[in-house]
Amino acid sequence: MKKKNLRTERERNRKEGNKKFILEVAERVFTKKGYSLTTMDEIAKEAQFSKATLYQYFKSKSEMFFEIIYKSFEELLQKIKNVQKMNVNAEEKLKKAIYYNGHYYHTKKNIARIFIMEKALMRKLLHPDSKVQAPPTHHPPIPGRYKAILDETFNLLCEIIEEGVKNGEFRRVDVRQACFILGAMIRGFHFKGPVREKKELSVQESTELLHNYFLWGIKKERKA
Repeated sequence: MKKKNLRTERERNRKEGNKKFILEVAERVFTKKGYSLTTMDEIAKEAQFSKATLYQYFKSKSEMFFEIIYKSFEELLQKIKNVQKMNVNAEEKLKKAIYYNGHYYHTKKNIARIFIMEKALMRKLLHPDSKVQAPPTHHPPIPGRYKAILDETFNLLCEIIEEGVKNGEFRRVDVRQACFILGAMIRGFHFKGPVREKKELSVQESTELLHNYFLWGIKKERKA
Protein backbone atom coordinates (compact mmCIF):
# COMPACT_ATOMS: atom_id res chain seq x y z
CA MET A 1 0.00 0.00 0.00
CA LYS A 2 2.83 2.32 0.91
CA LYS A 3 4.64 1.65 -2.40
CA LYS A 4 1.45 2.40 -4.30
CA ASN A 5 1.11 5.72 -2.47
CA LEU A 6 4.70 6.61 -3.33
CA ARG A 7 4.08 5.86 -7.00
CA THR A 8 0.98 8.05 -6.90
CA GLU A 9 2.94 10.85 -5.26
CA ARG A 10 5.74 10.59 -7.82
CA GLU A 11 3.22 10.71 -10.65
CA ARG A 12 1.52 13.75 -9.12
CA ASN A 13 4.86 15.51 -8.69
CA ARG A 14 5.78 14.68 -12.29
CA LYS A 15 2.53 16.17 -13.59
CA GLU A 16 2.86 19.26 -11.43
CA GLY A 17 6.43 19.71 -12.64
CA ASN A 18 5.40 19.35 -16.28
CA LYS A 19 2.54 21.83 -15.84
CA LYS A 20 4.82 24.38 -14.20
CA PHE A 21 7.41 23.96 -16.95
CA ILE A 22 4.81 24.33 -19.72
CA LEU A 23 3.52 27.55 -18.15
CA GLU A 24 7.05 28.96 -17.90
CA VAL A 25 7.69 28.20 -21.57
CA ALA A 26 4.27 29.53 -22.61
CA GLU A 27 4.89 32.78 -20.75
CA ARG A 28 8.15 33.29 -22.66
CA VAL A 29 6.36 32.71 -25.97
CA PHE A 30 3.42 34.98 -25.07
CA THR A 31 5.84 37.70 -23.95
CA LYS A 32 7.81 37.47 -27.19
CA LYS A 33 4.96 37.18 -29.70
CA GLY A 34 1.83 38.42 -27.93
CA TYR A 35 -1.34 36.43 -27.35
CA SER A 36 -2.86 36.53 -30.84
CA LEU A 37 0.27 35.40 -32.70
CA THR A 38 1.13 32.60 -30.28
CA THR A 39 -0.03 29.09 -31.18
CA MET A 40 -0.17 25.85 -29.25
CA ASP A 41 2.18 24.37 -31.86
CA GLU A 42 4.82 26.99 -31.03
CA ILE A 43 4.48 26.42 -27.30
CA ALA A 44 4.73 22.65 -27.79
CA LYS A 45 7.83 23.05 -29.95
CA GLU A 46 9.50 25.39 -27.45
CA ALA A 47 8.66 23.08 -24.54
CA GLN A 48 9.69 20.00 -26.56
CA PHE A 49 6.37 18.31 -25.86
CA SER A 50 3.81 17.10 -28.35
CA LYS A 51 0.74 19.29 -28.78
CA ALA A 52 -1.33 16.34 -27.57
CA THR A 53 0.64 16.39 -24.30
CA LEU A 54 -0.10 20.09 -23.86
CA TYR A 55 -3.82 19.37 -24.20
CA GLN A 56 -3.54 16.85 -21.37
CA TYR A 57 -2.76 19.78 -19.07
CA PHE A 58 -4.66 22.68 -20.67
CA LYS A 59 -7.86 22.69 -22.72
CA SER A 60 -6.88 25.73 -24.74
CA LYS A 61 -4.39 28.53 -25.27
CA SER A 62 -6.65 30.92 -23.36
CA GLU A 63 -6.76 28.60 -20.34
CA MET A 64 -2.98 28.49 -20.35
CA PHE A 65 -2.75 32.26 -20.63
CA PHE A 66 -5.13 32.89 -17.74
CA GLU A 67 -3.30 30.35 -15.58
CA ILE A 68 -0.13 32.40 -16.11
CA ILE A 69 -2.02 35.55 -15.07
CA TYR A 70 -3.47 33.84 -12.01
CA LYS A 71 -0.11 32.48 -10.83
CA SER A 72 1.46 35.93 -11.17
CA PHE A 73 -1.43 37.46 -9.16
CA GLU A 74 -0.87 34.82 -6.48
CA GLU A 75 2.81 35.71 -6.25
CA LEU A 76 2.01 39.41 -5.89
CA LEU A 77 -0.65 38.73 -3.25
CA GLN A 78 1.78 36.69 -1.16
CA LYS A 79 4.34 39.50 -1.27
CA ILE A 80 1.73 42.05 -0.11
CA LYS A 81 0.69 39.66 2.69
CA ASN A 82 4.31 39.47 3.83
CA VAL A 83 4.54 43.27 3.76
CA GLN A 84 1.43 43.63 5.91
CA LYS A 85 2.99 41.38 8.58
CA MET A 86 6.23 43.40 8.77
CA ASN A 87 7.08 45.19 11.99
CA VAL A 88 7.47 48.60 10.33
CA ASN A 89 5.29 51.69 10.10
CA ALA A 90 2.50 52.11 7.58
CA GLU A 91 4.50 54.44 5.34
CA GLU A 92 7.27 51.88 4.96
CA LYS A 93 4.71 49.12 4.31
CA LEU A 94 3.08 51.27 1.66
CA LYS A 95 6.41 51.91 -0.02
CA LYS A 96 7.22 48.19 -0.10
CA ALA A 97 3.75 47.38 -1.47
CA ILE A 98 4.24 49.95 -4.24
CA TYR A 99 7.63 48.42 -4.97
CA TYR A 100 6.20 44.91 -5.36
CA ASN A 101 3.36 46.18 -7.56
CA GLY A 102 5.93 48.00 -9.69
CA HIS A 103 8.11 44.91 -9.83
CA TYR A 104 5.12 42.90 -11.06
CA TYR A 105 4.39 45.34 -13.89
CA HIS A 106 8.10 45.65 -14.70
CA THR A 107 8.72 41.89 -15.01
CA LYS A 108 5.30 40.94 -16.40
CA LYS A 109 4.61 44.07 -18.41
CA ASN A 110 3.86 42.34 -21.73
CA ILE A 111 1.58 39.76 -20.12
CA ALA A 112 -0.10 42.37 -17.90
CA ARG A 113 -0.56 44.72 -20.85
CA ILE A 114 -2.54 42.05 -22.71
CA PHE A 115 -4.75 41.39 -19.71
CA ILE A 116 -5.36 45.01 -18.73
CA MET A 117 -5.25 47.01 -21.94
CA GLU A 118 -6.43 44.81 -24.82
CA LYS A 119 -10.11 45.09 -23.92
CA ALA A 120 -11.54 43.63 -27.13
CA LEU A 121 -9.29 40.57 -26.90
CA MET A 122 -10.09 40.02 -23.23
CA ARG A 123 -13.82 40.34 -23.91
CA LYS A 124 -13.55 37.61 -26.51
CA LEU A 125 -11.46 35.34 -24.27
CA LEU A 126 -13.59 35.79 -21.16
CA HIS A 127 -16.96 35.55 -22.89
CA PRO A 128 -16.47 33.68 -26.20
CA ASP A 129 -20.19 32.82 -26.54
CA SER A 130 -21.60 36.16 -25.44
CA LYS A 131 -24.07 37.76 -27.85
CA VAL A 132 -24.09 41.04 -25.95
CA GLN A 133 -22.03 43.76 -27.60
CA ALA A 134 -20.48 45.84 -24.85
CA PRO A 135 -19.13 49.32 -25.56
CA PRO A 136 -15.52 49.19 -26.84
CA THR A 137 -14.31 51.13 -23.80
CA HIS A 138 -15.96 48.69 -21.38
CA HIS A 139 -13.61 46.12 -19.86
CA PRO A 140 -15.18 42.64 -19.61
CA PRO A 141 -16.01 41.34 -16.11
CA ILE A 142 -13.13 39.49 -14.49
CA PRO A 143 -13.93 35.83 -13.63
CA GLY A 144 -14.55 35.11 -9.95
CA ARG A 145 -11.31 33.19 -9.43
CA TYR A 146 -9.25 36.17 -10.52
CA LYS A 147 -11.47 38.81 -8.97
CA ALA A 148 -11.16 37.16 -5.56
CA ILE A 149 -7.38 37.39 -5.57
CA LEU A 150 -7.42 40.98 -6.88
CA ASP A 151 -9.94 41.95 -4.20
CA GLU A 152 -7.78 40.42 -1.47
CA THR A 153 -4.74 42.35 -2.71
CA PHE A 154 -6.79 45.56 -2.82
CA ASN A 155 -8.10 44.98 0.72
CA LEU A 156 -4.58 44.46 2.06
CA LEU A 157 -3.53 47.82 0.61
CA CYS A 158 -6.60 49.36 2.24
CA GLU A 159 -5.54 47.88 5.58
CA ILE A 160 -2.09 49.46 5.25
CA ILE A 161 -3.54 52.91 4.55
CA GLU A 162 -6.12 52.52 7.32
CA GLU A 163 -3.33 51.56 9.73
CA GLY A 164 -1.51 54.76 8.79
CA VAL A 165 -4.64 56.82 9.38
CA LYS A 166 -5.24 55.26 12.79
CA ASN A 167 -1.69 55.75 14.05
CA GLY A 168 -1.55 59.35 12.81
CA GLU A 169 0.89 58.91 9.91
CA PHE A 170 -1.75 59.72 7.29
CA ARG A 171 -4.54 62.26 7.38
CA ARG A 172 -8.15 61.07 7.46
CA VAL A 173 -9.14 59.94 3.97
CA ASP A 174 -11.65 57.60 2.37
CA VAL A 175 -9.41 54.52 2.47
CA ARG A 176 -11.01 52.69 -0.44
CA GLN A 177 -10.94 55.77 -2.65
CA ALA A 178 -7.27 56.26 -1.77
CA CYS A 179 -6.56 52.66 -2.80
CA PHE A 180 -8.41 53.12 -6.09
CA ILE A 181 -6.32 56.20 -6.80
CA LEU A 182 -3.09 54.40 -5.87
CA GLY A 183 -3.95 51.50 -8.19
CA ALA A 184 -4.76 53.89 -11.03
CA MET A 185 -1.47 55.74 -10.46
CA ILE A 186 0.54 52.52 -10.57
CA ARG A 187 -1.15 51.17 -13.71
CA GLY A 188 -1.08 54.52 -15.48
CA PHE A 189 2.54 55.13 -14.55
CA HIS A 190 3.79 51.79 -15.82
CA PHE A 191 1.71 51.70 -19.01
CA LYS A 192 1.35 55.36 -19.97
CA GLY A 193 4.25 57.08 -18.26
CA PRO A 194 8.06 56.96 -18.23
CA VAL A 195 8.29 53.30 -19.22
CA ARG A 196 7.30 54.42 -22.73
CA GLU A 197 10.33 56.70 -22.91
CA LYS A 198 13.66 55.57 -24.32
CA LYS A 199 15.25 55.43 -20.89
CA GLU A 200 13.14 53.14 -18.73
CA LEU A 201 13.14 53.84 -15.02
CA SER A 202 14.17 51.08 -12.65
CA VAL A 203 11.62 49.57 -10.26
CA GLN A 204 13.31 51.44 -7.40
CA GLU A 205 13.13 54.78 -9.24
CA SER A 206 9.48 54.16 -10.10
CA THR A 207 8.73 53.27 -6.48
CA GLU A 208 10.28 56.50 -5.19
CA LEU A 209 8.25 58.64 -7.61
CA LEU A 210 4.93 56.93 -6.97
CA HIS A 211 5.46 56.73 -3.22
CA ASN A 212 6.40 60.39 -2.88
CA TYR A 213 3.57 61.75 -5.03
CA PHE A 214 0.91 59.53 -3.43
CA LEU A 215 2.10 60.42 0.06
CA TRP A 216 1.81 64.12 -0.80
CA GLY A 217 -1.93 63.52 -0.94
CA ILE A 218 -2.42 61.43 2.21
CA LYS A 219 0.43 62.20 4.58
CA LYS A 220 -0.70 64.02 7.69
CA GLU A 221 2.07 66.60 7.89
CA ARG A 222 3.02 68.09 4.57
CA LYS A 223 5.59 70.77 3.86
CA ALA A 224 4.85 73.41 1.26
